[in-house]
Parts: sequence; structure tokens; C-alpha cells
Amino acid sequence: MSQPSGSHLYQSGKTFVVRHKYRLALLVFLFVFVIVAVYNLGYMSVQWDEMPHLYGGALLSRGQIWEYMTTYGYYPPVFDLATTGFFSVLGVNEVSGRLVAVIFSVLAIWALFEFTKRVYDAKIALIASVLLGIMPGFFWLSRVAMIETMLIFFFTLTMFTFYIWLFKDDSHRALIFAGLVLGAGVLAKYQMIVAVLAMLLSILFLTRKRLKRNLGKFLLIGIIAVLVVAPWFLSIYHYNGMTKFETLQYVMSEGGQDRPAYSNRFQPLPIFYLIEMTWPFNDITVHPIALPIFILGLCGLGLFAYRRSKQDIFFLTWFLVIYVFFTLIPNRQWRYVTPLFPILAIAAAYFILFLYGKIQTWKPIQDRVKGARLKKLAAIAFIAIIVGAVAYSGYNAYEITERDQIHIPVKEATAYMAENMTQNQSAVLVCSFNLLNQDMFRFYLPPNMSSEQVWQYPALAVDAFTPNFNITKFVDLCVERNVKYIILYDFGVHTQFFNSTIDYTQVRQMIFETARFDDPEERPFWGEYYGWYGYRIFLVRFLG
Repeated sequence: MSQPSGSHLYQSGKTFVVRHKYRLALLVFLFVFVIVAVYNLGYMSVQWDEMPHLYGGALLSRGQIWEYMTTYGYYPPVFDLATTGFFSVLGVNEVSGRLVAVIFSVLAIWALFEFTKRVYDAKIALIASVLLGIMPGFFWLSRVAMIETMLIFFFTLTMFTFYIWLFKDDSHRALIFAGLVLGAGVLAKYQMIVAVLAMLLSILFLTRKRLKRNLGKFLLIGIIAVLVVAPWFLSIYHYNGMTKFETLQYVMSEGGQDRPAYSNRFQPLPIFYLIEMTWPFNDITVHPIALPIFILGLCGLGLFAYRRSKQDIFFLTWFLVIYVFFTLIPNRQWRYVTPLFPILAIAAAYFILFLYGKIQTWKPIQDRVKGARLKKLAAIAFIAIIVGAVAYSGYNAYEITERDQIHIPVKEATAYMAENMTQNQSAVLVCSFNLLNQDMFRFYLPPNMSSEQVWQYPALAVDAFTPNFNITKFVDLCVERNVKYIILYDFGVHTQFFNSTIDYTQVRQMIFETARFDDPEERPFWGEYYGWYGYRIFLVRFLG
């Protein structure tokens, strides 16, 4: 048998590249995305919302299932289980936990590409994937141990498999897979259940001729999802009885008492998320979705509404269900509507190519030479505008990431306490907030120390709940729990606590006026002071 010639191999390779050029371009983009996402991944201080997954994963990796279930048994478990797997391979640290979010952000981009390619074409799919990857909020979420990238992946994959069953494949394989993915998604984040409403309305709007049959088959998705989810809720009941179900309801309602004042902006108009997705804070220039990309996405949705093809109605239903559902929930925040990000990316990509197609078919009135030149200039200007919008979104992604590149030396302070505390001594964190709570110290404690050796007072975060700091009660608790160190930090000299006139300076003054704290022979601290802000931790001895 003759061997293939070099030219034949070259032609085969060239054919392969041409055939798969968009998927190869996606792989290049994902490679760059991962490199940027993991850069300096461990520097940023841990966020409050990361701790249920980081500390929960640490407990599971040590086999402390009872403590995990009684502490974090109300959170969905899939992210924690994935974190445990990474901890087992790479060690227990914040980087390992955050790599879970990186992996699922890549999977979410990949799922969006395959979905859009199936619905439209590879070119739109590639542009949509790039737009999703450079959305500032999506990129930021890919670097923190939070469940939103996993939610985006499971939501996109569920709708993808459901779409295949509804329009492309009448077999039960896609339907069964949709039920499995939906169940796994609910175990990633409970609010995933809203996908059921989006699927149900898609059947009502798009398959009226087969409505009865499709609704009957749709029940299979719900049955499979329930079978996947049921063991987890039975486990919650086994370990906690009914006590954790109230907390679970709190988690499903998305938040606490810090949300209403923030969530009720712009009422009674239902426009909260139209602004929140591009500008969530008045005093900080943070854009979860860059404004040019957001406008392109909304224009794309408008085009879908004008055309009203089956695909267009499917995506519009997806968008409207999520928008209306989370608008009706009293607590609102941009991270709750991240399943809208893929839809906006698809709509923006479609609208970009729609406009470019209009320019390509445009026939200027001028003579042939001038008209061709004008058409070429219009195409160049359009491409420059789109490239500028993408670059602006990328810069926004850098800004939102850089804003949180704060390092608070929790690990160093915990190591010192672990070396200098006995088993019957404890340390108390004074006035926890988003970047510092008791579980962050517990996460770094060695396995031979009890988590109860680090606690906080007041019990709730002072930047989210109105604090009640009673100095007499505080001292009594220090005596009762045999405190060796109180943990202080640079919160801001006169930054008032949530819905309160108390600030950290007043708290420190109350503490030191008791004359029961501070040993001049032991005043360890870590961190540095930058201008008016510091990120330092101080350990202060309790004298008894």
C-alpha cells in the first residue's frame, strides 16, 4: 500500500483547519481565557460568599460529613463536591477551590458555542462565545469560588438539550438528558428551577399542534429531575430534621435584610435589572456587562421579537422568564440573573452579523468606484466600532477584577494563632464583614484544631446587618469562651456600619476603655497600610 504523499497530508491538514476553523478559534480563545483567569488567582482575599464552598469543601475532604451537613447543609452540594475533588488532588487552598469556577466558566463558553452553532451557525457561535467570555461579571465570577459559572453552564446545557428534543430530535435520549442536567443544575443552585418555567412556556408557544403529546413527555423531565434532587433533600432531613429547611428557604429567596433598600431602587418600574446588569453601584464604576455589548444584546432581542422565528421565540422566552421571575423576587442583585448572560451574548452576536450583512448588501447611490470605496469605509468603520466595544468590555473585565485585588493576611494570622493557642483557648473576630468572617480563619486552621476555637461578635456581618455591640456582653463572652486573642483589622476609620451610627473607631475605643485587653509584650499584626486604607490584621491579647 502506498504511503500518502507530503502534499496530500498538507491538503488534508488544510482541509481540516478550514472545516473546523471556528472551533479551533474557540480553543485559542479558551486557552487565552484560562491563562488570564488563573493569573494571580490566589492573591485576592476570600469573599464571604466563597466560604460556604471553600470551608464546606475542606470539611468534606477531611471526612467531616456531619459537621458539613449541620453547618452548610442548606446550600446546594454540587459545587462543594467539585471543590472537594480539587482539594483532594491539589490540596486545600483558595486557588484549588477557585479553579472549579474557572473550569465551569470554560464549560459554559463551550456549551454556548455548541448551542449557538446548532441553532444558527459557527460564526455567530464563535462571536457569542467571545462576548460571553469578556463580559466583566462573567470573567469576575470565573475567578471566585461561587456557583454562578456552574449555574450558567447547567442552565445553558439544559436549554440546549431541551431545544434539541423540541425541534431536532423527537427521541427520548435528549429528553432524559435534559432531566438529568436539570436535576444536577438544581443541586448546583436551587434557582435553576426557573428553567422548568422557560421550557414549559416554550412548549406552549412553539408546539401548539403537538401540545398534549409534548406536555405529557415533558413530565419525564420533571420526574427525572426530582429523582436526582430527592436524595439531597432526604439527606438534609436526616442530618438536620426540619431546622435547616427555614435556612434553605432563605437561600432560595436570595438574601437577607441588607437587600431590600438596595433592591427597591427604581420601584415601581420593573427596570432594576436593565440598570443593574450594567451599573450596579452608584459610587463604583463596575459593569457586569459592558454598556455597548448590553445595547447590542438588547437590539438583538428586538430583532428576535421582530422576526419571531421559532429560534427567536425560544430565546426571547428564556430571557423574559428569567427577567420577570427575578424581578418579582424582593431581593435583587446582578449575580441572580447570570443565566441571561448567554442570551445577551447570542443576541448581540446575531445583531452584529445582521448589521454587517446589511453593510455588505448596501448599494450606495454614488458611481461604482466611489460607491465601492464608501461601502468599504463603512465596513471598516463598523468593524472598528465592534472591536472597540469588545476592547472596552475587556477593559471593564480588568477593572472589576482589579477592584477586588485586595489581600488580607488571614492565612498568616491563623498560622500564628494555631501555634500560640491551646485546645481550650479561642479567638474572636470583632465585627465581621464581607472580606473577613470566622469561617475564613476556620478554613486555614489545621485539622487538629476545632472550628469552635474561632468565632465572631456580633454574630452577623456589620456591613449587611445592623450591629448590636454590647461591650459588657462581649467581655463576658470572652471570659466564658476562654479567649486568648481578639482579632481587629483596618475597616476604615469612620466607616459606619450598616444602618447604624456606630463605626469601628467607636468599637475599638469601647474595647480598650475596659482595660482588659492588650499585652505590650505581644502585639502581632500582618499586612500593610496604603494611603487612607489598610488591609492589616491585629491580634490583641485578652487579659482575662
